[in-house]
Amino acid sequence: MRLPALEKNILVYRALEMTLFLFYAEDVRRRVTDLGRHLIPGKQARELKSGRLLRAILDALVGDGSISGAQSEELQGLMEHRNKIAHEIHLLTGDIEMPGRGYRFRELPRIRYDWTALSKIRKWQESIYDRIPIRGVVKLSTDGLLFEAAERAYEAELVALKKRIARQLLVRTRRIRRDRGSRSSDPIRRR
Repeated sequence: MRLPALEKNILVYRALEMTLFLFYAEDVRRRVTDLGRHLIPGKQARELKSGRLLRAILDALVGDGSISGAQSEELQGLMEHRNKIAHEIHLLTGDIEMPGRGYRFRELPRIRYDWTALSKIRKWQESIYDRIPIRGVVKLSTDGLLFEAAERAYEAELVALKKRIARQLLVRTRRIRRDRGSRSSDPIRRR
């Protein structure tokens, strides 16, 4: 059985969003690490890796008042979302099921896509240098330039898909209402 067009488009939309999210999240993580590495004593900074280093830097930034505790928690949550995309992508797509299967995965509490994550990480990426003061040398990266063509293509496709999904959702909603209305007017089905 084929996946209906609406569900297919939702999955493609999510895939494009997740791809953009992964790029922005890695860019933000790298920038925060570069900007805040000096806050961690030399030996400790060399011993800490990835997530622990980021947490230590965020704690230091909260401690010196550069960011708030809520901002630190938000950024750590976004990095956890990045890890979920990278390691448990099935939990972000499991609510879309093949028709007729009846698995009811969407009822599982762990399966949930965060529709706000991309806009949140974009805000962090755009304002990282405003949120975290620059102290010392900042590394420049060409990553954004290398990703620019893909980013533009994905953004354009997201706009087109969003319109297509809205139309398909409207058609489906009308069909469901029409089908419900025809059932209630059928004297045999009313009994």
